[in-house]
Amino acid sequence: MPRAPVPPDLAAFLAAPRPSVVAVLRADGSPVTAATWYEWDDGKVLLPMLRSSWRLRHVRRDPRIALTVLGDSWYSQVSVLGRVVEIRDDGFADIDRISMSYFGEPYTPRDAEIASVIFEVERWHAWLDVNQRG
Repeated sequence: MPRAPVPPDLAAFLAAPRPSVVAVLRADGSPVTAATWYEWDDGKVLLPMLRSSWRLRHVRRDPRIALTVLGDSWYSQVSVLGRVVEIRDDGFADIDRISMSYFGEPYTPRDAEIASVIFEVERWHAWLDVNQRG
């Protein structure tokens, strides 16, 4: 896997709101995955998480994390791996902004307790259909 930074064409791919899957590590070292929203920010990834979620518990214990972002087909995907560098316990402004990019409206439910996890990309891998790259 190449080291960061990702090339500009892949950064443009990651900047769009796309389906994605996050992977974190359980206490026993086994990976666990979940579908998630994300926001790309120039070499960093912001992930909203419920403050009571198992995902947040796992990244607080072990900051290693991976995200695979899907394109328009299974043959277009970018995976980024890195480490959590910041956790903001009040992530409602972040999730509202991300929800606006995915759906055009603020996040609901309004009483959710949201954290924002920010990780720095260390490595990446891309498998992109030539029609989607560049």
